[in-house]
Amino acid sequence: MRRGREGVGSMLVRAAAAWAATVAVSVPAGAQTPKPMTLLDITSIPRIQDAQLSPDGRFVSYMLARVDWKADAYVPHIWRQAVAGGAPTELTNGDGESLARWSPDSTTLVYWSKGQLFLIPAAGGTSRQLTHHATDIVQAGANGPGDAGVAWGADGRAVYFLARDPRTPAQSQPGKLVAFEESDFEQLRLWKIDVSTGVEQQMTQGNWSVISYRLSRDGRHATLLRSPTPLTIDHYRSEIWVLDFDTGALHEITRNGIYETEADLSPDGSQVYFIADANQNLDSYYGASLFVVPTTGGTPRRVSPGASYSVDQAAWAPDGKSILAVANMGVHSEIVRVDVATGATMTLTNGDHYIIPGWTVVSAARRMIFQLDEPTRLGDAWTLPLDGGTPTRVTGIYDTFGREFALPRQEKVTWKGADGVAVEGLLFYPIGYQAGRRYPLVVQLHGGPSLSDKFGFGAGFLLNYVPVLAANGYAVLRPNYRGSAGYGPNFIRDIVGHYFNNMHLDVMAGVDFLIKQGIADPDRLAVAGWSAGATLVNKLITFTDRFKAASSGAGVSDWISMMAQTDAVTRRTFWFGGTPWDSHADLGTFLNQSPIGDVAKVRTPTIFFVGERDARVPQPQSQEMYRGLEHNGVPAKLYTAPGEPHDAGTWRPRHTFDKANLELEWFEKYVAGRSYRPENPPAADAADPH
Repeated sequence: MRRGREGVGSMLVRAAAAWAATVAVSVPAGAQTPKPMTLLDITSIPRIQDAQLSPDGRFVSYMLARVDWKADAYVPHIWRQAVAGGAPTELTNGDGESLARWSPDSTTLVYWSKGQLFLIPAAGGTSRQLTHHATDIVQAGANGPGDAGVAWGADGRAVYFLARDPRTPAQSQPGKLVAFEESDFEQLRLWKIDVSTGVEQQMTQGNWSVISYRLSRDGRHATLLRSPTPLTIDHYRSEIWVLDFDTGALHEITRNGIYETEADLSPDGSQVYFIADANQNLDSYYGASLFVVPTTGGTPRRVSPGASYSVDQAAWAPDGKSILAVANMGVHSEIVRVDVATGATMTLTNGDHYIIPGWTVVSAARRMIFQLDEPTRLGDAWTLPLDGGTPTRVTGIYDTFGREFALPRQEKVTWKGADGVAVEGLLFYPIGYQAGRRYPLVVQLHGGPSLSDKFGFGAGFLLNYVPVLAANGYAVLRPNYRGSAGYGPNFIRDIVGHYFNNMHLDVMAGVDFLIKQGIADPDRLAVAGWSAGATLVNKLITFTDRFKAASSGAGVSDWISMMAQTDAVTRRTFWFGGTPWDSHADLGTFLNQSPIGDVAKVRTPTIFFVGERDARVPQPQSQEMYRGLEHNGVPAKLYTAPGEPHDAGTWRPRHTFDKANLELEWFEKYVAGRSYRPENPPAADAADPH
């Protein structure tokens, strides 16, 4: 446990709080004690997103998204906050704006709305449309939330962006048959637009896509992640290239079988750093590490080979001698500085928190900006000097959050797996917890599987709704079972060659630990997970009948059929040593690791969820498990969310709300033995009750 240790939360330098009520979660007049949180409460929490520091270090921009029940969406608008304090200013209030980026002189913000780019004075004023591109401009590259698809040129005269080619007449012809994974996509290009004239210039051509890019400090080059197509299944075929804007020449930096991300030229242009899930020999699936390679070519070198943490994000320090990074350390993540020559690592932060993707180094301001997910805050923005020191909290969106709502106490717990290896996780206590009393336990399993649960609320907090479970008397365990990142290569590679090796045993050992501690009631256990977490749920219900209820969201049932259905094959080939269609394939290995092979053993009432347009773990995977349970007389339900993708954190609010209602009703019936009255979201034309 980490009690008594001072972290970022205890080191904060508070920005002026007089303005907090303007945007903070409000405390009802006359409120005496925090109230238990409901599904409507958690849906209505404003979400701060994509905090960005101006180059002069004086202001922070961010998106504040609130639920719009009529639109059935979280609608973001751009706000500006002075680092020195004072009231925040709302800069936009349209149909939804995002991806605001500061100009080099800190006077202008470019932002994305309805597929195009707009400019607005940073001091406030009227926006003007910058682009009228033929296709929608892409908001983010292949690396996710921290990888913006829009960037200012170094001199502020141009803005760069990614956009797909227009569809050809043949592609647009109605009724025409489409070749699978051959013609139903458009290549992704890098473009440049002159801010003063609006003239656009296509910077890349050819039968390949730019799935991510970074501009050099001098504005004369771009580091590209170049892939044969923009399809997710081809991202692992990408390589690093450097584009010279002056000559148009392209120079290949890597040619290997690993998937690199976040490639970026050093300040002096002599080398490129990248992140890859590999060891020094470039063998895959060893946890995300930092590598550097000379721009003249050569073998990439792993910068810090002895590190047990994995790397989530990184950026060059201004001197080019070190790299700043966000390190995944299990139940928490921290900012570190890594010496490129020696690999020596210095930790710059320390706390019970998660650094949300989107952390950014602003060299001109000599500071970095990041958002912290903490036990009583869901993502306020902080800045920190590049050399370390005392972090400064800039925003106060959640100043009153812990006073309005009764939030569960969070605590790191550690136990030993069946083979004696230490495993840790997070325990969330039920509201009003009394020592010596046993409580129903919900075990929530993270995805990946190479993710790890951390302090805070986590991404897609309505999906897991822990404060609501705690308000209903449940304890919640989030175990970082074998296969999770942040615990070294042996821990993450435990699944290679035998996917279900220790992960299910780690979960059950954690449950037994809480039972032994007198916290969990052995007769009132539930398990839930999404994606890889749901795959583990599917395994657990074939392995034990100790859980009284289970919830499986977008989980794998059959690895053989899954390999042909998914849009992401490559990582899974490392787990099984190949694909089912290889000439030497051992189909028994795939089947033995498939929950469907033991579906006849299931006795646990299970509810299944999946997005209709889930390309990662398509609906047939959930359907196979559901059919097996239903055939054998085990209580089961399968719910499909119309039009939704794999990532339930991006689902429309009403679908996520409905999923939480159905799941909680399932747990109340089979675990707690209570009736449940579902919450109703507001009508489409109703005002936000908060």
